[in-house]
Amino acid sequence: GPKEAPAAKAPKAKPLTPEAEKAAYALFDVLKMKEGIRTALDRSLEIQVKRQPAMAPYEDIYKNFFHKYTKWEDMKKDLAKLYAQAFTAEEMKELTKFYSSKVGQKSLTMLPRLTQLSMLMAQQRIAKHADELKKAVAEKAKELDAAAKAEKKK
Repeated sequence: GPKEAPAAKAPKAKPLTPEAEKAAYALFDVLKMKEGIRTALDRSLEIQVKRQPAMAPYEDIYKNFFHKYTKWEDMKKDLAKLYAQAFTAEEMKELTKFYSSKVGQKSLTMLPRLTQLSMLMAQQRIAKHADELKKAVAEKAKELDAAAKAEKKK
């Protein structure tokens, strides 16, 4: 019969050239990535502890564990490889130039905030129509219940 197409494979990783590695590190510096990763990990742990207060007495253990296995010196080369798959050395240099500029620095401050506000706006719009959603779910639940009862009678 017809030959089947081979299963999709992950693209073969490009080797990390010294130029790409250097370009990635320059980009990481201007993005303050080292600090950003640590802050994000600490923040996500704080959120988890708020959701699960039983974790609170062990928070230091979790934090030390996370920091132990996410040391910047251990991670940066792998991150450079990751970025080198997405961007050429030249593109990373252009990104570094952009993020070093005034508007680039402003975008680093403003974009996360704008993303947050956009999500909030969407949540507020959804919340405004929550009754409509509850009604639709209740109707579907009735249909499913009726179908299940009809099935039992067979």
